[in-house]
Amino acid sequence: MSTNSPLSKIFVDHEQIPTAFQEQFLAFPEQDYNDVLEGEMHRIWHRPRWLKPLFLFLGWLGILVPNHGEAIKTTQAVNPGNLPCGAPFHEWIRTFAFKSPIQFNTRVVFDEKMNNLADQVGPNHFLHMVWKGTFIPPRTFTLDTVSNAIQFGDRRWYMPKWLWLLLLGRVKFIQQAHEDDENVVDVDLRILHPWFGEVFGYKGTFHIRRFKKIYVDT
Repeated sequence: MSTNSPLSKIFVDHEQIPTAFQEQFLAFPEQDYNDVLEGEMHRIWHRPRWLKPLFLFLGWLGILVPNHGEAIKTTQAVNPGNLPCGAPFHEWIRTFAFKSPIQFNTRVVFDEKMNNLADQVGPNHFLHMVWKGTFIPPRTFTLDTVSNAIQFGDRRWYMPKWLWLLLLGRVKFIQQAHEDDENVVDVDLRILHPWFGEVFGYKGTFHIRRFKKIYVDT
């Protein structure tokens, strides 16, 4: 198993890992193919309605998907790389086929200070969202919010818990590989706010595919 992935520490003690998890979570820059998840979001929703201006604003910042709908064709490309300091990262590029397609990208890194995963989103990756990532054998992967930080360049400020809970809520994510086909996964994400309950979520099913990298001589 390659250690050049921000998620390697989560899976290092496990030998039996579903194929889709290996392809998505353990991708590394030196591999000669690209991984893409192709499938459908069965439902994307947010509530209450009067928060719609907030969701549109967060969507404009690239922090979440502002639209809602059903049966939305979706792809997620996994692009691994290394930061200038040498630490591995993944760029997850999601495209949602609404009437006007929406792209939602996240950079996945390992937060050494918090000893957990983190997603970086928004302009210049200014929002640094820390997760506890857990692999539950044989087919389940979960993410739960640990903390949130604001990042500018190399400087990072971790918000107090009461503040990030009110501003962003707590995210719970579950991904499960199918028992009869480890290349297929179901995903379920919810954002829970301490005052308003579940305010955002999506559910979908995806199939992992490999595409050989094309090298062009220059």
